Amino acid sequence: MLPLDEGAAHLNASDLEYYARRELQEREHAKRAEDSTARRVHLEMAERYSARLRDVAAPGPAIRA
Repeated sequence: MLPLDEGAAHLNASDLEYYARRELQEREHAKRAEDSTARRVHLEMAERYSARLRDVAAPGPAIRA
């Protein structure tokens, strides 16, 4: 598995589905967490998965000849 901050160019549809699924799972875990620290960590993980998806979806800079 790739770290959340490297290798965006190597993602495929399966990877994108994985990150989307994990974001939702982490948000659900946060909702159910009774401990505030656990809730915060789950939300941080959800945000990292969300950022990963945004980074991949963001258009790259235009290349001019």
